[in-house]
Amino acid sequence: MKTNKDLRGFYQKVYLKGEKKHFTHFVTKGTTSSEAKEIIKEISWKYKSVLDVGCGTGNFAHLAAKNGASRVLGIDYAPEAIVIAKNIHKHPNLKFDALNVRQIKEKFDVIVSIGTLEHMDEPYKILKKFKSQLNPHGKIIVTTPNWTNPRGYVLMTLLHLFNAPITLADLHYFTPISHLKMAKKLGMKLKWRTIEKDWAHGALLIDDFKRRIPNVLRDAKLPKNAKRIKSLIKWIEENVVTLNNSQPHSGATGLYVYSR
Repeated sequence: MKTNKDLRGFYQKVYLKGEKKHFTHFVTKGTTSSEAKEIIKEISWKYKSVLDVGCGTGNFAHLAAKNGASRVLGIDYAPEAIVIAKNIHKHPNLKFDALNVRQIKEKFDVIVSIGTLEHMDEPYKILKKFKSQLNPHGKIIVTTPNWTNPRGYVLMTLLHLFNAPITLADLHYFTPISHLKMAKKLGMKLKWRTIEKDWAHGALLIDDFKRRIPNVLRDAKLPKNAKRIKSLIKWIEENVVTLNNSQPHSGATGLYVYSR
């Protein structure tokens, strides 16, 4: 079973190779930047101190600084990511460091973690750590992949029935229910919505499945019948994509705001 420690080398290789060469074209075209843009809409960033955990190459941290945050610290335990972030993002209120979040002692108004909680060994303990680092009235804002949508139903079936490796790095598979339970346990309020609906049940889903499904079947050592895969994708295209799947829980990514 993979652990977060195992993923350190994986992400170091990703950043050395280059994110755009590693991730699929639709991810590098839209999903990372769309998450950052959606998070920016959630609150006023003026005069806020911000910690960006798992900042990668620093896109969101820089965006927060440009939107008025008084102090932004972006941390990542992949040193190559921090090297890239320091080289491409310059702002007087912005700092990057190669650190583990457990090394952080100071407090912040907002702690952001984009697409990292699903890679943690003990996500609840990480959220509890975040809570301990908040100033009074502070907020935790996280995004995680969401699986309560047509994309998720197909991939969760493969995961649960065949233990198929449906993603490269995820250790946990969250839904809004998961976050509601963690918020209750933390004694925090939770505001949530989902985004990136085209990836969950639109044209991007079709692009994703054309690449992903054959790879998942191959890696799980399951029969990889090209004709049947094509038939499934065609059925989804004709009978799922054309329907209205725009429920509050149906986007490919969940955006969660925890507050005291």
